[in-house]
Amino acid sequence: MSLARTTVEPGVVRLRMSGWRGRAVGYDVSAYLLDGVLVDSGFPHARRELMRVVDDVRPRGAIITHWHEDHAGNVEALAEAGVPLWMDAECERTLRDRPAIRAYRRMVWGRPPRLVSEPTRFDPAPLELIATPGHTADHRVVWDASRRMVVSSDLFLGVKVRVAHEHESPRALVESLRTIAALEPRVLLDAHRGVVTDAAAQLRAKLAWTEETIGEIEALGARGLDARAIVRRLFGGESLAGRLSGGEYSRTAFVRAVLREAGVGGGDR
Repeated sequence: MSLARTTVEPGVVRLRMSGWRGRAVGYDVSAYLLDGVLVDSGFPHARRELMRVVDDVRPRGAIITHWHEDHAGNVEALAEAGVPLWMDAECERTLRDRPAIRAYRRMVWGRPPRLVSEPTRFDPAPLELIATPGHTADHRVVWDASRRMVVSSDLFLGVKVRVAHEHESPRALVESLRTIAALEPRVLLDAHRGVVTDAAAQLRAKLAWTEETIGEIEALGARGLDARAIVRRLFGGESLAGRLSGGEYSRTAFVRAVLREAGVGGGDR
């Protein structure tokens, strides 16, 4: 397991965490420090490395952007260490419920322990938390107005992202992208892509591509094509991530999410 610290600019540090299983399939995840505030906690397999940084830096608090295990995997460890926490109420409920996750996620990231501690509550001001549902219902991004910097968690991920979980809301994601692009951010700190410097332009490009692709999927669904046929037509077939995840995080799941929200399509045949 490795954790690399990189200074992005004064007062801003990237904590890039990875393990050999994640690197084998091209995945790592980053948390960030903004003037002593930790944004996200990484994944359970990186607990030891993350807590070494916490012991060294002693952050004044931590923000958890959403419940997924690569972002909220060490919340219980932070709470036990006395780090004040901010998280959405739905995120906290999910961490206390400790939902089951599939084997590939346990292998790459690990399954977070149940949140049982009662953390000290944290006010992250002057940092602003903005609701950005789509990827998950509880998803938030962190807006640093003084720097015109957004810590975007899983809002961005890239312009042409063709994979999703079936429970995601592509339409909500479009509105979230529109909201954050309107802030005209200078820099975007992505959990998986790292530092994106042409942030507003990249967000608008993703917004335009996502809206166009949703329209294409809806049109094909209205003509009676099922999700797998649409994936073949638009994307040339399923992705490696889709195959490795057993379809949970896939192009097919993305298409199904669009069709479900639109109320079109006849399902898979």
